Parts: sequence; structure tokens; C-alpha cells
Amino acid sequence: MAFYHYLKSHAEENPDRPAIIEDDCTVSYGELCEQVESFAAALSELPLNSKSKIGLLCLNQKEHLVALFGCLLKGVPFIPFNFLLKPEDLVFIAQDAGIDILVVDSAFVKPEVSPFFKFFPNKILVGPADVDQVGEGTLRFEDFLKSGKRNNAFIKHERESRIPDVILYTSGTTAKPKGVMLNEDQFDENCTGFLEHIHITSDDKAIVALPLFHSFGNIMALALCRVGATLILLKQFQPKSILASISTHKATFLPLVPTIYSFLVDLYARGGYDVSSLHTCLSGGAALPKALLNKVEEVLGVTVIEGYGLTETSPVIAVNKMKDGSVPGSVGPVLPNVEVKIIDDAGNPVAQGEVGEILVRGKTVMSGYWKRTEETKETIQSDGWLKTGDLGHLDEKGRLYISAGRKKDLIIRAGENVSPLAIENALMGHPAPAEVAAVGIADKRIGEKVKVCVVLREGAEATEQELKDFCRKNLPAFMTPDLIEFHESLPKTATGKIIKSQLK
Repeated sequence: MAFYHYLKSHAEENPDRPAIIEDDCTVSYGELCEQVESFAAALSELPLNSKSKIGLLCLNQKEHLVALFGCLLKGVPFIPFNFLLKPEDLVFIAQDAGIDILVVDSAFVKPEVSPFFKFFPNKILVGPADVDQVGEGTLRFEDFLKSGKRNNAFIKHERESRIPDVILYTSGTTAKPKGVMLNEDQFDENCTGFLEHIHITSDDKAIVALPLFHSFGNIMALALCRVGATLILLKQFQPKSILASISTHKATFLPLVPTIYSFLVDLYARGGYDVSSLHTCLSGGAALPKALLNKVEEVLGVTVIEGYGLTETSPVIAVNKMKDGSVPGSVGPVLPNVEVKIIDDAGNPVAQGEVGEILVRGKTVMSGYWKRTEETKETIQSDGWLKTGDLGHLDEKGRLYISAGRKKDLIIRAGENVSPLAIENALMGHPAPAEVAAVGIADKRIGEKVKVCVVLREGAEATEQELKDFCRKNLPAFMTPDLIEFHESLPKTATGKIIKSQLK
């Protein structure tokens, strides 16, 4: 009940402080706490059993957070749906997890989604959609909140011991999504470590454009609520909406992924937005090229802090300390409650400064993948070390660097290990590209060729030869791309991470 106690404390100390701003609606901490208690109490009126779980098919909206905190208070496991997944993947997750209750926003009440609703005996509908379209067993969110007795909110739901508080499903870009099993105390532990490095307070107003169903957006929301800050929820993960919200609400803190920062600074440079209230930008989810970091700081007049994490680690592993400012290239010191070691292909620890696979151990590491024993054993070693699949190194100050990107993305070209990340970082130093992604493509002669996919900034021009020549000047010869393709856009996950499997 850790996060309920944080909410209750804020509600008692400063009940009128804004907790959530969503469009033209503001919810205070007093109101949020009351709604969370009501949601938890109403869960007692549903036909729950020891295996019951709640699915959340919501946008970035207050109802998602009310349901999340209400489930944690009551002890009912919940699973957020990635609403960008195909209907068949939503069905897979519902069946794989065994979800029997669904909280769904009206935005998803469409004819093509209707068969999906039949999997849930009980539905809670947010928004104006017709209840009949969702099917039998549907209650409107407002009516659901009124259906329980407040005292029942604090009677813990009895569930099977093997079922965690939360199952977060990975994006499943190359295979079926995997459910990561996590508990509330792990999120709380992760917030503790994160907040030692990033000093946000109740005075902060943060843009939450990162999807709440994703681990990055989830931990940001939890950390912000823990300190009593104001969350400005955005349904659209777009630069225009983000800049407009910063201007309107005088936001101070902005967590995003690198691809969005790239377009954000270009849009801001055209004028019309006031971001003077903003003091810190947090970047995660993918590597942030040094050239882009410098541009964000220069154009927006902020400090950019970079961090690193995985869904499997609740998620933050390392983040630079706010008091130290930006450290280009580094994702920061490891959190105080997390252990990291770097190993070579034989599993031996490497010397300080050498590149190897990053392993993580600590209380915030998942218990495993839901119903996937073998994949859990492949990922978590018998001594508790989790294999991240990322290649990095530690410097003399203990700061972590993601030196070569994903191990599985490493390109083997004529016997040489080619880091896609090194190529991407180099090309982002050229003024024309807005986005860059390097991948290996099969070649009978040299094993793999290096293909680079580029999206140019609006109004910018560059040729393939020009970018190849730029690489030759800034990279070892064996890393020079064999092929450069120009695209209008690159395929991405819901959080803006480029899907390299599609580019291949």
C-alpha cells in the first residue's frame, strides 16, 4: 500500500494541490485519493476470484491512474494494454494473462475491436461511448466508483501467491509479447533510487506524454505522485502538443525519448512557444546522440539528463544526477540500490573501461516472465544476475555508458564488429539528419552489409555520397555504411523507439 500512503499523505497535507491536469480538467490530490479509495472499494462488488486480473485499455488519462492506484490498494493485479498493438496481440495478452475485467476508454470502442470485449465478463467504460457497444456486464466509470462501500477499499483481495501486482507486457516487435512480473514494492524501491539522483519536488509540473502503459511512463507517473508533483497528462505523443502544454501550464520537467526531442527542437526553433519554465529534460528509452543532447540544451535552455533502464528492472538502472548536470554519452551512475557488472562473451568480468554485456542484480529485477519458465532461465542467471542484452562499459567514476547498443543489433561485417550506435551517433553530428538507424543486412561475401536509414530534417538536403563521406571522416573505415536509404519516417514503438527488425 506504499503508493496509497503517499497519495493519502499529500491529500491530508495539501488536498487542493493539483495532482493531474488533463485537457481543461484538474484533479487535486484530495480528489485523486478519494477516487482511488472509491475504485478499490468498488472492486469488492465485482465477482473476483483468486486468479482475477484487470486490464487497462486507456489513453494517458486520470482514469488509468485511478485504476492503477486502486488496484494496488486493493491488491488486484493489473495489466496495462499497449493500445497500438494489433487486435490479435490484445487478444493474446488477455488470454495469456487471464484477464477477466477490463477498464476501457471510449476511444477504443470501435466495430473492429468489439470481438475483443467478449473476453471479459465485466467491463468499466470511460467516456461517452454507448454501453451496449461494449456488451453485457458493462458499467460506466462514474457509476462504478459509486458502487462500493468505502471501508471495503482496505480489505485486501486474496489472490494466488504466484500472481504479481503488475504484469507489464513487452512490445513484441519480433515475437509475441512477454509478460514481465513486477510488484508494488519494486516500483517503490526503484522510485527511491531514482529520486536520489533526480530531485523533483511537489513544486514541479511534469509533462507526461510517455504512454502510461509503458515502463518509462509508468515509473515517471509513480515517482511524480510519490513526491506530490503535478502530472500534465497528454494523450498525443507529439511535439506540438508537448510544446503547447509546456507554454500553457508552465511545466518544469520533461521526460521523453530521443526521437521526440529531435523533432521538438526543430518545431520550437520556428517560434511561438514559451518554454522558459522548463528546467530539466530527462531522456531514456534509447541512446541520445551527443549532438542532439547539445542541441536540446542550447535551443531549449535546459539541462538534459540521460538515464537507462528495462521493463524487467522496474525499470531504471542508471541515471545521471541532476546536481552534476548533463554528461554526454553517459547514462549516469547506477542507482544506489542496483548492482551492475560488465562481462565478456565467456561470462568473465571485464576491466574498467572495456565493453561487454551489461548484467543487473537487485530488488528491482523482475521475478520472471509470466508463464515462460525457460525464457526466464535464459535471462536471469541462477545467482540473480539479469542479462540485459546491451553492450556497455563503466568509467573510472562508476558511470555507465551504452557503448555499442544492443548485442543482437551488432553488425558483423567481414569479421569486424560494427556498432550501429557508433554510426548513428556520428551521423547525428551532420546537420541534415533528424533520425538515423543502422542495421545489418545479409551478404554472401562479407556476412553483413551496413545499411543506414535516414530521415532528413524539414527543408534539409543531403545525398548518399555526402553522408558516406561524412562517416569516413568521423569513423573507422570498416564502419562506413555500404548503403544509405532516405525515408519520410521510420517505424517506431509506442514510446518512439525505432523498430529495426522492420528496417532489415
